[in-house]
Amino acid sequence: MRRTLLALCTLALATPITARADDGEKPVKVLIITGDNVGAHDWKATTKALREALSEKGRIDVEATATPAEDLTDENLAKYDVLLLNYRDTDPKNEKAKWSDANKAAFLKAVKDGKGLIVLHFSSAAFVKPNWDEFEKAITGGWRTQGFHGPPHEFTVKTADAKHPISEGLPSEFKHVKDELYQNSLMVPGSTVLATAYSDPKLPRGTGKDEAVIWVNSYGKGRVVNNLLGHDAAAIGDPGVQAWLKRSVEWAATGKVSSR
Repeated sequence: MRRTLLALCTLALATPITARADDGEKPVKVLIITGDNVGAHDWKATTKALREALSEKGRIDVEATATPAEDLTDENLAKYDVLLLNYRDTDPKNEKAKWSDANKAAFLKAVKDGKGLIVLHFSSAAFVKPNWDEFEKAITGGWRTQGFHGPPHEFTVKTADAKHPISEGLPSEFKHVKDELYQNSLMVPGSTVLATAYSDPKLPRGTGKDEAVIWVNSYGKGRVVNNLLGHDAAAIGDPGVQAWLKRSVEWAATGKVSSR
């Protein structure tokens, strides 16, 4: 009997902790919303980079739509845990990328009812002419109309002091590859800044301030992450950015981040 118990204990200690798919939990399902042709932002390349960065068998399943006019419906959005915006409304010729009033209502309802939301980089400048006030609240601000940036350059991203599941355990900072550093972002009341980057005043349009680059808030029951990093595929491919993105997706979906 003692030998049997000893063998069972030895087996238990030797068995590795299983991945999400093995412990009975379903993977987080993410929908990237994209498709708008913006000259300075290659949505096809960044969407591909996002899929590669986030997809993790058994943990995160990623799909993308370049036709939000067709896919932003209550029925379709119900399939996903997290919506990721890689979109800006600037192409009047692309009818399939335009959001109708029904699309807008479905999007807001999905987040308000509890879908997670990730707002990436230039997406925080969507729907500003005229300004869609409720969208601005849902995405917790960002570039909007008052934001600006200098030339792309390398900079250091620093983890803020706020205690949060996304940032807990991450390095205090990482050297980020060349990217656009957004400045003077609109901060919706209730936002918690998780990461900043110093805007060097020696560079064009530098503010001499620590600018918020990642923050969180809520919209209804939905958990929202606004991430201003990721101008191009190279910036999204930065391991530091990928770590923040993966943890953000898990938090937006579940309210917690498992150890990795």
